[in-house]
Amino acid sequence: MKQLKTRIAIIVAITFSFFGFQTSSSAIEGLSIGLGYHTGAAMGTGKEVKSDDADNTTEEDGAFEFDTPAVFAEYAANESFSFGIEYWPDAVQTPKNLNRQDTAGQNGALIDNTVSASFEEHTTVYANINLPYNTYLKVGYVMTDIVTKESLATGGAYNDADTTGYTVGLGYNHSADNGIFVIVELAATEYDDVSATNVNDTEKTVTVSEMYGATASIKIGKSF
Repeated sequence: MKQLKTRIAIIVAITFSFFGFQTSSSAIEGLSIGLGYHTGAAMGTGKEVKSDDADNTTEEDGAFEFDTPAVFAEYAANESFSFGIEYWPDAVQTPKNLNRQDTAGQNGALIDNTVSASFEEHTTVYANINLPYNTYLKVGYVMTDIVTKESLATGGAYNDADTTGYTVGLGYNHSADNGIFVIVELAATEYDDVSATNVNDTEKTVTVSEMYGATASIKIGKSF
């Protein structure tokens, strides 16, 4: 989270530095702010490996649906190109996954491991390239924290992690004469792999890979 907030602070500082070189009237011209609502789905593959026991490997695919609000700000550099930043104020929660194991040495007793995670501080820095018929192409760089929530009867826990990724989308922007606009957007995101080592058993590592997300969103805002 600390690294993510540092990146956001740098982006904000650069933005305000840019506006600082403009007059008060020209600085606000081209600025847009707004709210959005995303509905989507995400998927990934989780793998836990114990390095001293090659047969003790657990791998599962998972997918889930989610909804989240968003806030954003954009600046139109010209009629063809704009750049912006979008932030999701709510955490995106994954479902809780149950892994039941028959542990040797416990007379066949079953023990439960449960794990879930939340994607927090989800932030996208992006650029829009305007296309004909009020449509646009969006490309962006994504940053987010992954907060783990586990209850492991086999012992231990895993530290939180952060990841980055890239997003591509297509949108349609309908603008009124008073500067109010409504956007409909479809986007897909690929996140980088993350891994963590068990804090109580360094022989155990977890890797989450092939993380993808897809969202449909509606946004409303005001251009100045």
